Amino acid sequence: MTKILNVNDLCDAISDSTLDEHTQRVLIGSLEAAVLIAANALAEHYGVVAKHAEYEAGCGGLCVNFYPAHEGQECPDVIDAGDEGGDWP
Repeated sequence: MTKILNVNDLCDAISDSTLDEHTQRVLIGSLEAAVLIAANALAEHYGVVAKHAEYEAGCGGLCVNFYPAHEGQECPDVIDAGDEGGDWP
């Protein structure tokens, strides 16, 4: 048997653990940084902007914001599929 956690479950486990708060912040901070690196690569590929990767327990988990790089730019389908109801300025 094995237990499989996605990244949000892992962040939840870290924040709910008995690890000290400093260690929790460092671990979650490293996951936020890794997610932002991946998001920036995707954003660059599609010519959009990625900012602010942050984990919030009970509020969607580890999320990153994507924005248009210029006014009137369409949202790439792969980004829209992850948040169909979200705003695209």
